[in-house]
Amino acid sequence: MEVVLLRLKPSRKHARIIVSVLVVMLCGLLGWLATRDVQKSLAVPKKVQEPQAPWKATPTILRASKRERAEFKDGSTVEVMASSREQEVILRFPSDETYIAFIKAVENTRVAVVDRLDRLRAMRVDFEKHEDLDALLSGENITLYPAVTRMPERIMPDSGVQEGAVGFDDKVISWLRVMGDHSLWGKGVKIAVLDSGVVPHESLPTLTKSIVIEPFPSDITLTHGHGTAVASLIAGNSRIAPGVAPSAEIISIRVANETGVSDSFSISAGLLAAMDEGVQIINVSMGSYEDSPLMADAVWMVQNQGIVIVAASGNDGQDDAAYPAAYPGVISVGAVDARGVQLDFSNYGEYLSLTAPGYMVNTAWPGNRYVRMTGTSMSAPLVTGAIAAAMSPGTGEKLSASEAAALVMEYTDEAGIPGPDSQYGSGILNLGRVMFRNVPGLLDAAITNQRLVPINKHESELQVTIQNRGTSTLINTLVEMETPLGIKKVNATTLAAGACQTFVIPIPANTPRDQPFLVHTRVLLGMPGQDQTPQNNERTDILSLPQS
Repeated sequence: MEVVLLRLKPSRKHARIIVSVLVVMLCGLLGWLATRDVQKSLAVPKKVQEPQAPWKATPTILRASKRERAEFKDGSTVEVMASSREQEVILRFPSDETYIAFIKAVENTRVAVVDRLDRLRAMRVDFEKHEDLDALLSGENITLYPAVTRMPERIMPDSGVQEGAVGFDDKVISWLRVMGDHSLWGKGVKIAVLDSGVVPHESLPTLTKSIVIEPFPSDITLTHGHGTAVASLIAGNSRIAPGVAPSAEIISIRVANETGVSDSFSISAGLLAAMDEGVQIINVSMGSYEDSPLMADAVWMVQNQGIVIVAASGNDGQDDAAYPAAYPGVISVGAVDARGVQLDFSNYGEYLSLTAPGYMVNTAWPGNRYVRMTGTSMSAPLVTGAIAAAMSPGTGEKLSASEAAALVMEYTDEAGIPGPDSQYGSGILNLGRVMFRNVPGLLDAAITNQRLVPINKHESELQVTIQNRGTSTLINTLVEMETPLGIKKVNATTLAAGACQTFVIPIPANTPRDQPFLVHTRVLLGMPGQDQTPQNNERTDILSLPQS
């Protein structure tokens, strides 16, 4: 078995060059447009652009005679977006009238329409000289979106991950509490993987279809392996790199080039193609920090058909939204290691839906190889596979994608601050709880979090939270907390399935604050039966008291 850590995208230097070229090209275009004796405005994305005064420029072919010019809500008449392809830009128009008029206008010019998304009134255009496109857009109020979409930043164990992080290797399925034969999970569920393309691999089922939006390399074995890795975590059937829903149907939609870069046009085209294929779930393990209105509209169209979109939150360790993960209704996935601890690189924020394994996970790679991958790119397909498994567990039960997604979110393991939070979302994926939720008599008490919380300037308290992850109500569960202040025992009298309870120990004001505060807690069942996961019944943390 060949196990290596591969980068998920080009080097930072290469990426900066790509972005610089795109920005320079677009800024050059806008510089030409700005020199014209017409009124123009360049809006900054994510901010509302104030409407322009009534249009005063000479009518152009984009404006029907004796009619007001069609505009977007921000007042712009053309949206210009960066393309992942050299010497191209993406244009989007506010109405069918202006869109069709521009298509007619480029005839017999040196500007060429190379691709179109008629449903979104968007197109790719190619041009040799800025003056040619400038002439066609003369008089237009332009909004610029200069960012491109890319696979998340690569993560190296010695730089992007905190000390002590524990990898999953080939244990991710058992870690998700999958027990017994799960080979039929996902049967009849269609999943689109929008990525660098999925190539044939010994561990993957035959692809239902492969849709090419960005061309493959002439040698298919040289394809960037990110998409194949993602697909294997959803539907892989190898012991080395097992997937969550091996019987799911995978539709590959290649939207990224060999450098791992895409753009809003390709992503939007991929979303619509997936919708046309009748998929129930779409996985997107890439994104951009710029909110593209083109992509936003494509996401809305797909969601309006009942399709669930799962996306990676991003690998920049910041409180920022990566799109499409940040769009309303999209399931945004962060990453944890095998200890169930949020990884430092994993983006966080109020938009985060849940977290899943994302550190040193075995995956498939082109050429029938296997590699170990890290990042939220790996976390998202595990959630995608979990939704497919819940939709079709091999028992004849059938759920819609939205119903299954709701179950996956409901049965996450509590982590961090009790309740939904910015680090873990609703919690950590636990597929066993989802799939065996109707099996009576399962017992599983777990310690989810230990933390020191300041009460005032001088006093603090220790808060310890436990959760019932089984299917039976827990009765008289003993919680024993050992601290430098001694041992305290409390009793959780009744704890319903899925419920949490937090216990508090006051910390006296005279407790030394310059010494580590070691907390060791264990829970003991107060009723007959065997705990399903005894490894989460004890927990030790070294905490720091807040300074006065």
